[in-house]
Amino acid sequence: MTTATRVTVPRQRAAPAGDPGRRGRTEIGERVVAKIACCAAREIPEVRDARLGGVPWTRSSSAEVRGNRATVRLNVTVAYPAPLHAVAARLREHVRNRVAMQTGLDVTRLDVIMTDLSGEPE
Repeated sequence: MTTATRVTVPRQRAAPAGDPGRRGRTEIGERVVAKIACCAAREIPEVRDARLGGVPWTRSSSAEVRGNRATVRLNVTVAYPAPLHAVAARLREHVRNRVAMQTGLDVTRLDVIMTDLSGEPE
């Protein structure tokens, strides 16, 4: 015959009162927004690389967050001979959508700086 072991479960605390939006806030750092934008940029087939740190003579990719709006600056390497204007348009749309989906921020400005071309195959 087995003996049942008795376990005491601690009492759960009461649910916080009030609207969840009024109990605190969520802040998303600028570096996080920049990383999300770089990852999203790499999802475009013609984009070979997008990094937070740029080569010495260029500025690095970055983001600035003000309230619920973000400004993003991306330095990317693009495949040669991709149509640069078309790639930039797809890149802007995709990055804006991805940042908005993951953070809830509205990207009001997205600067795309094509710092290099890559002739490597996909």
